[in-house]
Amino acid sequence: MKVLSLKNMFKLSWVLVLAALVTTSSCGKDNDEDPDPVIVLDGYYVKGASVASADFSEKQMLKSTKNEVNQTDRAQLMELYIAVKAGEGFNIVKVAGSTQTVYGPGANYAVVANPTNDEPHSGAFSRGSIAETATKFTVPEDGFYHVIFDTEFNKVAVARVHWGLIGAATTGGWGASTDLTESAFDLNTTKWTATNMELRGGDWKLRYSNGWKLEIDTAANLGGGVKGVKVNTNFGGAIEALVPGGNNIVNAAPGMYSVELKYVLGTGYTLTMTKTADLPSTNWTGVVCDAVGTGVSSDNTTAILDPSGWGWGNKLLADNGGVPTVNGQVYTWTWTNMVIEANEGFKVRTENGVAPPTNGANFDAGFSAVDAAASSANAIDLGGNLGVNTKATYTVTLEIDAANSDAKRIIITQ
Repeated sequence: MKVLSLKNMFKLSWVLVLAALVTTSSCGKDNDEDPDPVIVLDGYYVKGASVASADFSEKQMLKSTKNEVNQTDRAQLMELYIAVKAGEGFNIVKVAGSTQTVYGPGANYAVVANPTNDEPHSGAFSRGSIAETATKFTVPEDGFYHVIFDTEFNKVAVARVHWGLIGAATTGGWGASTDLTESAFDLNTTKWTATNMELRGGDWKLRYSNGWKLEIDTAANLGGGVKGVKVNTNFGGAIEALVPGGNNIVNAAPGMYSVELKYVLGTGYTLTMTKTADLPSTNWTGVVCDAVGTGVSSDNTTAILDPSGWGWGNKLLADNGGVPTVNGQVYTWTWTNMVIEANEGFKVRTENGVAPPTNGANFDAGFSAVDAAASSANAIDLGGNLGVNTKATYTVTLEIDAANSDAKRIIITQ
């Protein structure tokens, strides 16, 4: 029998070691070339050739939002703001584990020709049922859209979004939005801006396409006699923390502003407002003001049903045909012997809540402007509105100090 020498045995050992190294290296190379598994979270996605990603992207997941009817979170009500190109369209895809369900427009999904008074009016939107189909949702123009899907009622809406400001602090008051200018179309980032926007002291909100809400269902029983499912199409809260349907934002620093509302897909909205100049002193001479609300009693002989878009109780002009007396730059409107109903709200405002034909700008003022120390103890705050706890005849005065950024002061005396 042939015996291997020690030298030959060492040679054989090195060959085996090299073979093992080559094998290990080869296996490592194969592992590096294998792609990492794609993890798709459970949820609902917008995907297609008309949006930023045709694949599953967390940035394009629908998120639960509030029901506008009771302003409480509703898990089944989902939404996504997203830029969409006209043309090929998109689907909503549900991912549940390894199961994927593709949704598209149902049989009655169509353009809403006659929206309700509070729904978006500038920029058409579509609404209707959703169905399991590869047929895609499409939009009539490149732009920024609000996609809404209620998983309980299997209803969907797609609305064109044009943002603006509205409220007592704006030149259009609560009657009309002041539109922001939308940036050039981009699938990932959209901005709405304004320069030299006049903002007076008062409250305001953001809303899109001149609407406050969008209906999904009107019959859903929420308990306590409250019915319906709607999605907010407005933002309140605070400049640094916008909330769908949130409280009015109060402008405490009147002036001229630069405004930028920015949306980044996957991040959301940020609002920047920069004061660039003080407001010029306002000439309120000849500006007519009225008191309006259910607190304005019909016992006032010159009161009429509110004919404005507010449609709130009765309207009563101030004395002197509704125009103020003037002392320097202080303007005073007076309602003498005004009968006010107990525990019913009212406000004082420029007539009908709109901008006057000449001089000044529109506003409405409530309890935040009341000088409590100078007023009757009967004067009460009714959710920000003016009110009294005892029906009686009162004198109400409104003062505006034009030299002090149009600061307002209301006194209610019995």
